[in-house]
Parts: sequence; C-alpha cells; structure tokens
Amino acid sequence: MASPAVSPKSVKDLWALAAAYLNDEDRRNIDFSCPDKLNTLANLHALTEKSKQSCIKERWKYTRKSGETVILRDVFDKIVRWINIFKQVGDVAIQYDPVHAALPWAGIRFVLQIAVNDSNKFAAVVEGIEWIAELICRHAVIEHLYSQSTSEAAGELERALVKLYAAILIYLSKAKYYLEQGSAKRILKSGLLAGSEFDTYLNDIRTAQDGVDKCTVLADRHDQIHNYAELKRLLADIDAPVRRMNNDLKNIQDDLQASKRTEILLWVSPQPYIQHHEQTKQDVLLGTGQWLLSDPIFEKWKKESASSILWLHGIPGSGKSKLVSIVIEDALKSFHAGYNPQPVFFYSSRNTAEPGRSDPKVILASLVRQLSCLEPGKPLLKPTLDLYRKKEAEGFASGSLRIEESCALIIQLTEQYPLTTIVIDALDECDPGKRRDLLKALERILRESTGLVKIFVSSRNDHDIVFRLQRYPNLEIQSDRNSDDIAVFVKDQTERLIEDGELLQYSDSQTEMKELIVKKVIEGSTGMFRWASMQLQHLCSFSMDVDIRESLGRLPPDLDTLYAELYDILSNKPGEFQMIVFRNVLSWLLCAQRTLKSTEFLATVSIIPQAGKDSVFVSKDLVLKLCNNFIVFDAQLDTFRFAHLSVREFLEKRREYTSTATNALAAEACLWDLVSMSPDPITKKFLSTYSQCLTAKPSKINEFSEYSNVYWAVHCGTDCPIQLWSARVPYLLWNHINAWKLYERLQDTQVTSALAATVARFVSCVFDLPEIIKDLGDRDIQQAELKNKQGRSLIHVSVIHGSCGSLRSLLNQHKDKIKITEQVAEAAAGNESSGKQVMELLLDQRGTEVKITE
Repeated sequence: MASPAVSPKSVKDLWALAAAYLNDEDRRNIDFSCPDKLNTLANLHALTEKSKQSCIKERWKYTRKSGETVILRDVFDKIVRWINIFKQVGDVAIQYDPVHAALPWAGIRFVLQIAVNDSNKFAAVVEGIEWIAELICRHAVIEHLYSQSTSEAAGELERALVKLYAAILIYLSKAKYYLEQGSAKRILKSGLLAGSEFDTYLNDIRTAQDGVDKCTVLADRHDQIHNYAELKRLLADIDAPVRRMNNDLKNIQDDLQASKRTEILLWVSPQPYIQHHEQTKQDVLLGTGQWLLSDPIFEKWKKESASSILWLHGIPGSGKSKLVSIVIEDALKSFHAGYNPQPVFFYSSRNTAEPGRSDPKVILASLVRQLSCLEPGKPLLKPTLDLYRKKEAEGFASGSLRIEESCALIIQLTEQYPLTTIVIDALDECDPGKRRDLLKALERILRESTGLVKIFVSSRNDHDIVFRLQRYPNLEIQSDRNSDDIAVFVKDQTERLIEDGELLQYSDSQTEMKELIVKKVIEGSTGMFRWASMQLQHLCSFSMDVDIRESLGRLPPDLDTLYAELYDILSNKPGEFQMIVFRNVLSWLLCAQRTLKSTEFLATVSIIPQAGKDSVFVSKDLVLKLCNNFIVFDAQLDTFRFAHLSVREFLEKRREYTSTATNALAAEACLWDLVSMSPDPITKKFLSTYSQCLTAKPSKINEFSEYSNVYWAVHCGTDCPIQLWSARVPYLLWNHINAWKLYERLQDTQVTSALAATVARFVSCVFDLPEIIKDLGDRDIQQAELKNKQGRSLIHVSVIHGSCGSLRSLLNQHKDKIKITEQVAEAAAGNESSGKQVMELLLDQRGTEVKITE
C-alpha cells in the first residue's frame, strides 16, 4: 500500500524560519542566489563526483591534529550518498516545496566550489560539511514524519528543528566567510576561526541535535499512528552502514588457473587463518559482545572517513579473542551484504609448535595473502602478481617476504580497495623482541596508504604496547562492560554441566544449588571469562553439596591460585601411568616444535619407556579427561592446544615444566623412537626388555617417527647433556688424553657459544655425523659463520678431520656463503687419509664454484 502524501498546506519552510534567527552578517553570507532545489542538488552532485575523482587521482588526504589520516575520497562518497537519499525524500513526500531546504545545499555547494582545486582548504571544513549533509537528510525525514501532527510534542520538535537548522546555517556562513578570505588573511585567522571557533560552531550543532533527539522520543509516544513506511525506510537507509565497495574489483582477471593462484598464495603465506577464526568463534554465545559493536568509540572508528587504529585491551581471561572474533564476524556480515570489502585478520599466539603466529614477518605476510584477492578463489591483484613474477625471475633467492616487502605490498594493495579493515588479535603474544616491528609497520600502513584503512587490535596492557598505542582510540574491557556477557556465559555453562551429569549429579537441592553457583561465580569473576570457566570446572570435582558450598565460600581471587588448586587435584589422582600421561601431555604442548596432528600427538604422549612390556596408548577423550580444562581439542586443525595462554604461563613457572625438563622428556621419547628402528640384535633385546611398548604396535608409533626423525636434535640441543660434556672436555684434555689425534679432535669441539646446538654442529664435523648438520640446518644460527675456540669454521674442521659426510651437508646447504680460505685449502692438501675426497668435494660438489680467498 502506498504511503499517504502529506498535505502541502501542512508544510512549513523551517529553514526559512531558521534563517530569521541569524544576524545581518550571517544572513548576508547565506544569501545564495540559487533557490531551485533540484538544480542545486544536480549541480552539487556533479561537483561532488568531480571532487571525488580528483581525490582518487591526486590521492588527497590530510592528517588531523589527533594523528588520524582522513581520506577525502571517502568523505565525498558519503556526500554523494546523502544527496541521493535526500532526492528520495522529495520523491516520497511529493508535496515537498522546491525552495524548501535549498539554502543549506547551496551553502554546501558554495563551500566545495571554493575549495575544490585546493585540497589544503578542505581540512578545516570538509568533515563538518559531510556531517551536515547527513543531518539535512535525516531531519528532512523526521520533519515529514511528524508534519501532520498537532500535538504539543510535535510542536516542541518543530522548534527544536528550527534551532538545529539555524546552527547549521551559521556554520555554513562562517565557513563561506573563512574560505572567501585571501590566503594571507586565512593564515592569520586559521588559528582561531578554522580551529577553536569552528569547533564551537560544530558543538552548537551537536547540542541542537540532542534537543531534536529528545523531542523525537516524546513525539513518538504521541504519534504512533503516523507511520509512513517509505519515510521510515529512508531513515533506516541513513542509519545503514556506509557502502564502501568497488564493483570494478569483481571484474578483475588474472588469466591464471586456480591451481596457480593457490600456489602463489601459499608462497605468500601458508598460515591457516580461516581455521584459526573458526576455532575462536565456535564457543561465542549468541547475543554476547554486542556492547562492543554499539559502543560510540567503536561506531565512530567504523564509520568515519579517517584511517586509524582502535585498540581493545584488558586483563588475561577477559574474552578479548572472542570479542575480536565478533568484530571479524560483523565485518564479514557487512562484506556478504555488499557494503564493504572482506576484512583481513590474524590471531597471534605464543606457541612453540606454531612459531609463525608470534612472528611479525609471518603476520604481515598473511595479511598480504588475504589482500591479494577480493575473496578466496578470486583473481589475484596486480601488485601481488608483479612481486611474485619478480621473485620467480630471481629464482626465489630471498626466500619468504621480508617485513619491509610485506608492508610496501600491503600499502599498494590497500589502494586497490575503497576500505581495508585489518584485525589482529593478541599483540601481546607476539615475540616481545619483534612486536615493535609489527606496530611500526601498522603505523606506516596508516601513514602512507592513500586508501581508507581501519585497524583493530587487541592485547593485554603490556607496557611497550601501552606506550605505542595509548594515543589512539581505545576500549578497555572492564567488568561493568562485559558483566552481562559473563552472566549469560555462567548460566549457559552451568546448565550444560548439569545436563551432562558433571555438576550436581548427586545434589539433594539441585535448583537451589544451581542458583547459588551462578550467583557466586558471577560475583567472583570480576570480568574474567577464563576464571569463571575454570571455577565451574573446579566445582565439578565435588560430589556433595556441602563441599561445593565450602568451595564457593573461598573462591580463589586470581587465575594462578585457581590453576594451582586444579593442578594439584589432577596431578594427584591415583594411577601411576595416567599421571605420566598427564605430564607428557602438558610437557609436549610446551615444547613441541611444530603442530602435531591428533594421531601423532596421541602416539607421542603414549611413549612411556618405564611401562615395560605393558603397551600404553591413550585416546583423545582420555587426554581431555586427564587434563580437564587445561587443554582443548582444536577440531579445525585436528590438534590439541592449551585452553588459554594463561595455562602455558602458569606451567612455565613450575619447576617440573622448565624448558630443560620438557625438552629432556621430548628428547627421551625421540631417542627411544630412533633406537627402536635399529636392526641390531642387542638393541632389539634391550628394547624387548625395557621398552616393549615401542614395538608392540608399530603402526601407532610410526605416527610419531616423522617428528622424531626431524626434531630429535633440537630437543637434545636445548640445555642438554652435550653442554655438560663439552664443559668437562678441557679437564680431560689436560689430564687424561695422551693420544695426540684424539686430543686434536676434542679440542676442535670447544666453542665460545653457549648454545648446545653449536657444540653439536662441531661434534658433527669432528666425528662426521652429518645427520646433526642436516637436522639442525640454519635453525637459530648461521652455520657458515660459526667459529670454534681455535678460530676454525665448520668447513675448516670438517676438512681437517676428513668428515666428508658433514662437509657434503655443509656445502649443499651453504653454496652461496661458503668461502674456501687458504688455511682450508692447505688443510685439505695436508689430509693424508682423505685429502683427495675432500678436495673433490670442495672443487666439484654439484658444480660449486670455489674461490680461494686469503
């Protein structure tokens, strides 16, 4: 049904009434000779489109005093939008007087006409002009919604609108006067008029708008019968998200097959960022986190035309990652609705098994990958293709993208989009020694990109992050903000635990106890979801109501105390082998060098040499039960992980989980696995006596063999016995060694570095153990540059002692870095036992061109 038209007789020209309130000077300034609304709008629309194209071509932007960079192209996009909506108001309210509201639009056109050829003039007024254009649209709709009403509330609303319109006209008058001045006068006046005085006029408009909002609420109560569907729809359109989508991106072609696109994207970054998001969002309760999306600071950051960072911060366990997932979902919803391009995001994590997730280089490369196409499967954008082809022509000599390369590429890619939204969770989990590089890169992107860039980051209040981000808009998670979410969470979790029979199974008064638990846990949480979750799990260990009441009466105030209580319960349960599995699980999660799939992990934690002939193989459910709420199973990546960073931090403080202890446990498991592969009869007899579990089910153990083959040396090289051995060698050299050849060998194992891996490398080159060289590779240090206490390199030592296997491994790994010194050449020539073979390797190893240097 068509909406009823408003009678022309009921329409008052409120803008004319507003102009009557102005003084003579302001009235002269707004005497624009263009009363025809339609022509005014048409001319303004053409002028705005022209200005927008100039902004795109010239990459116009300016920096506010507060530091945010305003992208002028986005401002003009908004003005175009308000003009188009205002035209619809006139179409719906067909009685609209052609002269009505021509005054402010003509004022906007005049201001833009003066400044259109000089971007520097925009800075003082352009954002105010865009906001005024929105206000004109919004209040034209409001005016017509209540134009027929004769109620007292509607009369108050009319008077409030006149005050608002008058404040707008005064602002336009002052802007016109300011821009009409010559450059010298404008410079003299800019400190006062373009600064504090303009701010005063904008504040007058805000105050008048607040008055209109209050009157609108009162008028709504009296005039519910006057609901014009189309006008209401227009009002909703005004409140809808700004559309920042470039349709040209959908038509980009790259002439690549899908497999080649995938190859290029995986070269840029193999990080499974989508799975990380799916894992994080899966436990978010419907309806929670909405306080963040409706917060005025968040809404301003999201809507305004300024490139800036918004920082979400709070204490451990306050739900930052879940809130970040809500922000990403909100941005994805906007993308699927066609409003904005897809957001790019990354969940940082401090985890030895996923070192890339705490490395700024890896984080930025993942952002590059996501920005390289409009969405997964779509054609790649030109900047990424150009860089890939350049690297391909160079033979990918430089390896993965450096921070500087990623940063420059992100800036190029953001210029392809009308809006780029970047979301990074847990900045505090980035490597403390490197995260400054990430923050500097983000600030460079904001500073240098000519496209609109919105960056949302979360972290704890670490002092270096606070120092860097405190000048940006920020939101702190406090208990008064997320208390409603925690209440929903506690009620939901309590209900689930009761339904699953884990809580209050034997209670005599289940309803009463449930209410008590919910009340006490909510009161004690003080804004920490993690604390509430752990407390509920702790209560599940009690069967009797009296014990639950007592526990609720002495709730631990912090996570560490709560973790300690739960750890004591879990680690003191009866059963020797399940306690060993418990320790194995936590130790492996602390020290594993890569992500272990569930089958690998279960095989790994099942290796218990002291089990003798009794095989021990644990299931996923048993692991989760033994480590109740300390670990979770990540179904997205088919792996186990700590339930929260605070669990890792708690365990790292305990003596039984030091780096030495956990790596010793891992080294033992790896070495047992390696020994189990030996065909030697004596070894097999040893295994059958002491470690039958390693051979009872080879199909299970084989799941672990790939890991042990690659990483055994890393675990052995971390605070391992080889360092103690190396420290004892000097004593042995001076007191017990008579054979000169062995003396010389042991002397060459002595190094100045404190790293066990360095000792292991020289042992390899002395005694020809190439497996160590192969397994350690370039990990942590550059092999080609290492020297022992004699000043000899790994190459020199290998040549002296005729370690051809180790020499071959070094030459294969460091073709471009190896320098054959005169001393090395002399050592090769003087090696009586294997000099010929050594020389052949030096001169002809796969065509390596050797240059003899002094």
